[in-house]
Amino acid sequence: MKFRVVLLGALICLVAQAAGKPSHGVPTMEQSASKVQQSLTGCIDEQDGQYVLLDDQMRKITSLQSAGSDKDVFAKYLGSMVQVSGTKSFEQTATFKVTSIKQVAGNCAQAK
Repeated sequence: MKFRVVLLGALICLVAQAAGKPSHGVPTMEQSASKVQQSLTGCIDEQDGQYVLLDDQMRKITSLQSAGSDKDVFAKYLGSMVQVSGTKSFEQTATFKVTSIKQVAGNCAQAK
């Protein structure tokens, strides 16, 4: 009887300890999606003080954010067709964190 009480106490301690540890197992779907490198192509525009990527119909694809320290890196590409690489960030309303940018065409009209 005493052995069962000690065993039960040890089991409760192990469960309590495991519940307090952060999970290092399989990442959730949202965590996985936010870490996958992607490339998007579109036209750089500025709307309401924020840089955005537009499709060929001039509809917003996503907001852009520099992954580096240069926040105005997109300014020199305004009106240009570019390919951006980076990751989706769900911390802010579906922002694309850009790690690299490459100009595809001189301006959006030339890319059509």
